[in-house]
Amino acid sequence: MTELMTLPADWEGMPATFIEGALLAANANPKPLEPESWMSVLVTGGVAEDEQEAICEAHKTAILNHFEMQYRYIKAGEYELPAVLTWQEESGITDAMSEFAEGFLAVWPFIEPNWADQAMSDGTMRMLSALLTTCMLLLDEKATLAQMEEAGVTGMPQPEVLYVQLPLMLTEVVMAADELQQGAGAQAVNPYKETGRNDACPCGSGKKFKQCCGN
Repeated sequence: MTELMTLPADWEGMPATFIEGALLAANANPKPLEPESWMSVLVTGGVAEDEQEAICEAHKTAILNHFEMQYRYIKAGEYELPAVLTWQEESGITDAMSEFAEGFLAVWPFIEPNWADQAMSDGTMRMLSALLTTCMLLLDEKATLAQMEEAGVTGMPQPEVLYVQLPLMLTEVVMAADELQQGAGAQAVNPYKETGRNDACPCGSGKKFKQCCGN
């Protein structure tokens, strides 16, 4: 099980659960981006300020080390959500899971424009959409479901189904971003290795895997 970042004793920013989500969003970037452009979010939580929060070199090094660790684990097919962020039906959405989603969504506005002009497969597009929807649900399930209903969105899986699939979505989206950065020769992890061709597709389309992302 992947561990949350151990924060420095004098850290005054967001909690480790928030940072885990924020760094995964930064790792899901299809184009190079200087960490300084999004790093202040880890202190402010995404609240707009006149000047970006300065992060000392020691804290920056610790954050970037965890950022790189996430990437290496995902590339090796070994990344798992820390236990505190894993969906358990009996406990429902915890504060830690909401903080994780808040961190991901706080950094995502820096990353999203880099996806806008990318040629994505239908499978990657659906997985990316499912990942963002899942984070929104984790942050505020009631409001997100109401917005989806108002927008006429139908046929979505139950939220619990999406929560279980969150690690798969993260791996798929980060690996798709990595391939776009490095080209077709980038080594990829197969996120579907446990999915049978007649199983329901993990992207949540409602179709069989062989008729969707596996075709």
